[in-house]
Amino acid sequence: MFKKSTFLLIVTVMMLGWMASAWGQTKLPYGLKPGKPYDGTKISILLHPSKQNEAVKQRTNKFTELTGIKVEYDVTPYGSLLEKITSEAVAGTGVHDAFISASPWGPSLQQYILPLDNFIRESGIDMKRYPKVYVDACTYNGKIISMPYRGHPQLLFYRKDIFKKLGLNPPKTWAELENVAKTIKEKTNLYGISPYYAKGTSMQNLFVWSTYLWSNKADLFDKSWKPIFNNAAGVEATQRYVDPLLKQKVAPPGSVTYNEYEGVQSVAQGESAMVIVWWWVYSVLNDPSVAKPEVAGNIGAVPAPGWEGKEEGTNALLMPLCVFASSKHKEAAWEWMKWATSPELEKERVLDKSNPKATEIVMVHWSTLRDSEVNKAWDGLPAEGAKSLEVAKIFPLIPEWPEVSSVLEIAINDIATGKPTKETLDRAAKEVEGIMKRSRGK
Repeated sequence: MFKKSTFLLIVTVMMLGWMASAWGQTKLPYGLKPGKPYDGTKISILLHPSKQNEAVKQRTNKFTELTGIKVEYDVTPYGSLLEKITSEAVAGTGVHDAFISASPWGPSLQQYILPLDNFIRESGIDMKRYPKVYVDACTYNGKIISMPYRGHPQLLFYRKDIFKKLGLNPPKTWAELENVAKTIKEKTNLYGISPYYAKGTSMQNLFVWSTYLWSNKADLFDKSWKPIFNNAAGVEATQRYVDPLLKQKVAPPGSVTYNEYEGVQSVAQGESAMVIVWWWVYSVLNDPSVAKPEVAGNIGAVPAPGWEGKEEGTNALLMPLCVFASSKHKEAAWEWMKWATSPELEKERVLDKSNPKATEIVMVHWSTLRDSEVNKAWDGLPAEGAKSLEVAKIFPLIPEWPEVSSVLEIAINDIATGKPTKETLDRAAKEVEGIMKRSRGK
């Protein structure tokens, strides 16, 4: 028969063991549910090719180890992504459980997407961990329909060596940018800046134009969704986006047909000294296998300039993650999404530079953007991205936006190739107004 002290010791040991087990379960990383409630479930995720997605894929074994959830990835080229998402959404096949989207697609897809508010609340996720512009990009009709995942602040990339040689500072205003670009063109064999005005490029020639627009306190629509980009402030912003760069010949003549990639390549190949674009190109411009020797290693970045004496207003781009409403494994898909969008995984991923094919400066959490270790690893670029995101906006989340943006793309290219600004914007505004009335039955 056990002595009382021996019995108490056994009970204590058992209790401590149980408590340790329970404590260990409640402390699973990434906010995952303890106890593997979805053990053995297999989910399918639709993604596009990117270094970020490759890094997530390479870490999926750890997710499966923690949850028992098996993950299959379907990697589809970006150009085919929307068509594939739409086809599956309408058919309701449930082939995939979650997918990467682009924020402008959300309104047209929202009826096929699972609202996430209850999942977010039950998981204790504070959406203030993200820049407001990213949360706005995930919200439609008051509901959160996606989670921030692949975000891009807008930055001005510049040749540090050229700026140092000429005693120039990175421009903070459009006036400074114009003066700096002119100085570079006059004193070097480079063009000052490489814009990209081509049409038919999925809104690419609108990204910088909208930054000029917003920084001049102009906008695309009023509160009644009437187009106002052709008012006095809109015309002034549009002319400034085109005239000082093209007419003063500080931009390459070919920029009227450049898409975003060609604008970046103009800097990478030593043709131009500046470009305003998303931060994923940092790796491209610093890659010796892509950029010329005098370019790679000589690239700096700051937030896109603003209108002197007025509020700043850069653009931001987000590719969030969504759960299909037709998914047969919604809870397991949410577990994966929690893991894939967690700040812990994000920091781990961006600090790991061991594999160039899975190394990319893409992050969406304030904590990562402002982390000293992360900034040291990425030459202070995350902090510059944070500054840009503090004043960033997104294109309107309306079902009509794809059609509207096509009209605007053509108008901006027409202006860049010589058509009058006011008349061209007026014509575009009339066409956009027709789209909105037809769509909304007015």
